[in-house]
Amino acid sequence: MPRRLPALLLALPVLAQAWPYDAAAPLAEQCDSIDSVPMRQHVNYNEDIQPIWSTRCANCHVDWGKFPSADLDLNPPNSWFFLYNEHSSQDSALVRVVPNQPWSSLLFTKLNCEVVDVGVRMPRGRTPIPLNEQALVHDWILAGAPEAGDDTIFRARFEIRG
Repeated sequence: MPRRLPALLLALPVLAQAWPYDAAAPLAEQCDSIDSVPMRQHVNYNEDIQPIWSTRCANCHVDWGKFPSADLDLNPPNSWFFLYNEHSSQDSALVRVVPNQPWSSLLFTKLNCEVVDVGVRMPRGRTPIPLNEQALVHDWILAGAPEAGDDTIFRARFEIRG
């Protein structure tokens, strides 16, 4: 009599397709580790993320002169629209923020890694943003990059960042 595979093994191909984490992350030695920063379950874009852009990025990514760097305007109230599922002006094959996939998001890798797919690490020519802010951007993207706060209870499915 042939042996039957456990149902979990049969479901692995389906689970792999549904898994929101991307496998093509940059090499760990090229990026800052944010593992020591506790994961945030609820991130509000206007209260938590926009202040990062306003403090660290708005000096180059502003629309005051009608020419923000890389065509990326990070001023409120429109910054989210320039990020969410938007292709990079530097390489249209890259997406600035891929919901639920920080490592596929050009924005996160440019904040977190020395070696990036296009351009240079941000903020250009300055000290990288603090790990807690990098982790906050990661967690926001992992939550689906909501425009407002999220109201999920167990969004991270009890997984650790990684």
